Amino acid sequence: MDGKACDAPAGTPVVRTMGPVEFVAFVALSLVVGAVAVDLVLPALLPIGEDFALGSGNFSQTVIAVYLLGVGVPQLLLGPLSDCYGRRPVLIGGLLVFLMGSVLGAFAPDFHTLLAARLLQGIGAGAQRVVTFSIVRDHYAGAQMTRVMSLAMSVVLLEPIVAPMLGQLILLAGSWRWVMGAVGLVAAGMLGWVWLRLDESLPGGPRGRPSPRAVFGDYRTVVTTREAIVSMVVCGLVMGAHLGFLSSAQAIFQIIFGAGLRFTLLLAAVSLAMSAASLANARLARRIGNAVLIRRTLLGVAGVNAAALAFAATGEFALPAFLAVQAGNMFAFGLLLPNLTSMSMNPLGHIAGTASSMYGFVSTTVGALLGGIVGQCFDGSVRPLFAAYALLGLAGLAAMTRSRR
Repeated sequence: MDGKACDAPAGTPVVRTMGPVEFVAFVALSLVVGAVAVDLVLPALLPIGEDFALGSGNFSQTVIAVYLLGVGVPQLLLGPLSDCYGRRPVLIGGLLVFLMGSVLGAFAPDFHTLLAARLLQGIGAGAQRVVTFSIVRDHYAGAQMTRVMSLAMSVVLLEPIVAPMLGQLILLAGSWRWVMGAVGLVAAGMLGWVWLRLDESLPGGPRGRPSPRAVFGDYRTVVTTREAIVSMVVCGLVMGAHLGFLSSAQAIFQIIFGAGLRFTLLLAAVSLAMSAASLANARLARRIGNAVLIRRTLLGVAGVNAAALAFAATGEFALPAFLAVQAGNMFAFGLLLPNLTSMSMNPLGHIAGTASSMYGFVSTTVGALLGGIVGQCFDGSVRPLFAAYALLGLAGLAAMTRSRR
């Protein structure tokens, strides 16, 4: 890290006190905080719609889309700030904003206030996301970074298995407002860990006020680094399909397949595939390389979902068949996310905060917009979801193939 986007000279380096195991656990929990704000809330979408009399069954999905837009857009500013003022203060500030949003959401008197609260949660989660990826890149690169991200993601990807079931249990005991409170408690625990255990990882230490000209120059470096920017866009496409499934998962399982309270168990069952993929990823990426693994996985996603779409168009699609296809999609997501993250960050270690900002902005914003569209296309069948996976997988494959030329 050269600090060229800041005016003040480099300070004194600091020493990281976390051991390797604690560091991986820290990265995992930091990413989990943002994830629970989606997955813990999924069972609450229908109760939220009923409580505020929203009418359209798809409209309550906007609490997911607004949150994700909050995660993505502010990261363009947060990364450069972390490059100049340090990772620790930006992370602490983000957690405090997240907590404010959680409290406001728990007591929201109307749906518009709830959306404002979700936007605050998203901004706070965006700070966590960009700083966490920057911290990992501060310490690791190349194969080591892929390994750390894979180990962390193997923990993170257990969260979609546990969180929806926990959200359902909370709803059995109370209202959706309790779910918002539970999200805030997770963030409070993370804040305590950061306050007590996280040292500043920015090489050279905090450097002072950012220079707008230099920040613009750093962003120009990011967008002109083909490998990085293509990986970011592909990650956004992949996120779009994944978030489209999460947004419509409750409707798919409860309306199409009549799952009732089994919804969270079925969601957990397909989510297990993500954890299995993350555990296998480090070995696969080392054996065949990030780029080849990504292209093969995208090809598989496009082919399998195109076949499933063709079959679904001929008649009713049975629940076991849907579970099999969606488990394959989740396995692919578990392979793609850490590899696309590594390919986005590896060439840009000298401006890791800015690179992480652009990665978060592109992947999350594109993913949120596409995911919102996919969710709103729910028509009482699985066809829109399969079409989204097939088309977005094919688009990602085309982008990766074109970037090699």
